[in-house]
Amino acid sequence: MTERDAMDLDRRTRFALWLRRPSSWIEVAAWAALVAFVAFTIGPALLGQGTFLNTGLLSRYTPWGESLETLQNSTNILSSDTLDSVTPQTTLLVRLAHEGVFGAWNPYVAGGVELGGVPNSGAWSPLSLPWWILPFTYAAGAVKLLEIVAVTVGMSLLLRRWGVPRAAWPIASLVFASSGFMVAWSNWPQTRVAAFIPLLFWAIDRAAVELKARDLLSVGLVVMSMLLGGFPAVVGYALFVGGFFFLARTIVVHRAVRGVLVSAAIAIGGIVLGVLLSAWQLVPFAISASNVVDFNGRGQSGGSGLGSNPMVSSWIPDISSLASTGAAWSARNPVEEYSYLGIGAIVLIAAAVLLRPRLDPAVTLDDTSRRRRRGVLPIAAALLAFSVVLVFLGGPILAAARELPVFDSNPIGRARVVVGFFAAVVAGIGFGRVADAEVLRDELARFRRATPLRRATRVATVVLVVLFTAAVGLQTALALETVPTDYVHRTKLETLAVGLVGAGVAVCVLAAWLLRNRVVRVTAAVLVAAGVAAPAVVATQPWWPIASNSTFYPSSPAIRYLQEHVSDQDRYATTGSATLPGSASYYRIRSTTGHAFQTAEWKQLMRKVDPKTYPTASYLTFQPNEIPELVDSAILDRVATKYIVADPSAPVAGTSEAGAPQTKWSDLTASNPSVDSASHTGPVNGMTITGPPALTTSTDGMTLTVSLIDDATGKTLTSTESWVPAMGGPRNVAVEGSDIPRTTSWHARITITGQSKLVPIGTDDDGKAVLTLFRPVAGQGVSVVHTGDATIYERDTALDRVRWASDQRVVSTKYGRVDTLADHSLPADTVVLSEQTDHRADTGADAEVALQPGDTSETIAKVDASGAGWLVVMDSVQRPGWHATVDGKPVDLVAADNAGGAVWVPEGEHTVRVYYTVPRLATGWLVTGSTVVLAVLVSTVVVVAGRRRRRARTGA
Repeated sequence: MTERDAMDLDRRTRFALWLRRPSSWIEVAAWAALVAFVAFTIGPALLGQGTFLNTGLLSRYTPWGESLETLQNSTNILSSDTLDSVTPQTTLLVRLAHEGVFGAWNPYVAGGVELGGVPNSGAWSPLSLPWWILPFTYAAGAVKLLEIVAVTVGMSLLLRRWGVPRAAWPIASLVFASSGFMVAWSNWPQTRVAAFIPLLFWAIDRAAVELKARDLLSVGLVVMSMLLGGFPAVVGYALFVGGFFFLARTIVVHRAVRGVLVSAAIAIGGIVLGVLLSAWQLVPFAISASNVVDFNGRGQSGGSGLGSNPMVSSWIPDISSLASTGAAWSARNPVEEYSYLGIGAIVLIAAAVLLRPRLDPAVTLDDTSRRRRRGVLPIAAALLAFSVVLVFLGGPILAAARELPVFDSNPIGRARVVVGFFAAVVAGIGFGRVADAEVLRDELARFRRATPLRRATRVATVVLVVLFTAAVGLQTALALETVPTDYVHRTKLETLAVGLVGAGVAVCVLAAWLLRNRVVRVTAAVLVAAGVAAPAVVATQPWWPIASNSTFYPSSPAIRYLQEHVSDQDRYATTGSATLPGSASYYRIRSTTGHAFQTAEWKQLMRKVDPKTYPTASYLTFQPNEIPELVDSAILDRVATKYIVADPSAPVAGTSEAGAPQTKWSDLTASNPSVDSASHTGPVNGMTITGPPALTTSTDGMTLTVSLIDDATGKTLTSTESWVPAMGGPRNVAVEGSDIPRTTSWHARITITGQSKLVPIGTDDDGKAVLTLFRPVAGQGVSVVHTGDATIYERDTALDRVRWASDQRVVSTKYGRVDTLADHSLPADTVVLSEQTDHRADTGADAEVALQPGDTSETIAKVDASGAGWLVVMDSVQRPGWHATVDGKPVDLVAADNAGGAVWVPEGEHTVRVYYTVPRLATGWLVTGSTVVLAVLVSTVVVVAGRRRRRARTGA
């Protein structure tokens, strides 16, 4: 037998022995539970059978709903931000990188916003790697898998340090990965940051206990990874609670000032190292946050926590909403309060306190192992209780915390991530004790020999578990009283199912505690693992729908129209949720609206256009009912908004012209699908028809076609066709009839196909469909240029994004500037400057402006001017990082038209370049690079010195 054969035999022997141990089968079952959770939630996406990104939700929005023609709704209607902001920015950054361009600037939304120089999109997180190397349809699922892997690695390292049985590692990982925060915030940067929390606490624990300089790197690398993830609030929450954890651990372990101070120096040094390693992103982010990010409206104060109902969702997921489907009866978005842990985890938390680990007399712990395990459960349980009070119950503790950074500007519900983490840790310890519990008979024998203090402590522990169980039941009963009548029966059934699972898990825990039988212990642990995994899958699946790959940002006629017609000199604006404002980044079409942080100057202009815009600080779209005013906005002219996009049923621009009163109905069926209107003449932007008096649906939706027929020739002048899921009441229909000659007589033909029941359309006494027409306003320059999947208006009065101004006006107050820009009498060749300059334009001088090719971070123009004047660039440039040159020489970029910039150009031919560089990026890279070099040098010196010392000892 060769040496290799002997090694193989030894491995097989060890494996066979391992399988014979009961704990091994428990370990297999625990890991199988985690794998099953992954397989039943994101498995199809990992196999390429769909995308984990919830793009099926796009069917709810224009223009995709009309193009996809589906009545199937996503089970998660709460994650539109991931489609509207996070993913478009990430994919744009990646595409630009693949083209060899560093995407410092995104010119496609809200007049332009920062991109790659700040961590907002989360694209620089190590867990975002799949976005850079895999197909976009696959990337989101791979990112979620990496998150679960990161959680599992961190939990395993942490629990291993504490001597928790290996079977507990996957259970703790499963509980955290399926916790409310990690589920509800999926595909946002938040979970990519939170996935590192177990690793952070592992590193903090090492720093607190080991007193090794190398743990500077452990803490630093984890903190760096979290900071690059794009959501600093989660980092702040984790470090806040991590500070308490560190203090408790180092004091309990060392019990001496020197040890506490040394460990504190290592932990703090590691955090500083992480900040320095992230400086290339943090320095620009700090500048952006101080100049662009609007913290108004984000202020948090007082002691009001989430309340008890969100806490009850820890074990009854639908206690305050129907998962992610939209029906909710709480005061907040379910994403901000969903707190699922699972009834199995709740029982395991009680088991961690109630059960004692089995003591093996054959195993003697060394000093290092005892030090690592000292006080672990009491500290973790205490911090879990503290976090629950902080997040859910509130009071003076929360009021004090809200005086601190991060807490003062973020909803406290986001801190439930630390509740999920500590609950997972304690539940993991509880499962470890179920898997290897000291049976009650042995514990009673020790109890009789214990000191009175230990007996009292043990009795108090049992009482605490009983009270904990009673509190769970009481809070459940109170929460049920708040459920609306329509959902009471459903919620009670769910509560019953949860109660049965909880009772089953509790019976298994008690069986492992009461009976000294290996089969019982293994069976109980396996059933407990199933009791954790199965409800987690059921609760998570609605939040994590797998969408068809065909729904991943599909094109549509409206999108293709915009891509073909919106030039580098134009923009389009959205109304309502049409095209989802932030999706312009994905399709690479310049937009006035968008979903991103914007400058105060840009917001001032947009609020003048529509005072009701900005439902949130970063979400810019216009109200559909403002369309008649939007198309005539002088400010939209100034910001180059040539097109406005609306839902097909949105109010139609133009002057209304009422038709005959509705007195009868014409029932449209498959055999009689059409009804005509009376005759009209001249141009028209659209009309309102009278649909069924009650909402009428069809199995597969219906197709609504409105055609304008020339009365003289019978030819179709124009026609529009839209897929509609249902019809009821008045419906607006836009048509491309803005250019119909005034003398042309026509009538409208309304046709509905695909109906499964009759569809009544309102008519007059003569059986003619009644219409309210919307006529183009003379001289307004507005016409309908696209209909069907979306309505698109073209505005001929829009100015070019980069234009020449031969006159100037100085208005020093922001309100005065905005009012001036909103005045139609302001000449198109006049620029409004924010302050006096040394330059004057030559009144009447004209120029030819020709844009030149450039990347997304710059605008280059060839200018041939007959006299001196201003080249106006109407992008959102009033922020640090923007510069200008004329013929390669730096010049001032003057604040113009409130949010844009202007460059003074002398007479003649010149090349003007206006460009963006990430502010202080070089400084950030210098700090990061120097830190990396210093860390490598110090690490090398430490490693070499350590080897020399070991060799010296060996030689001696």
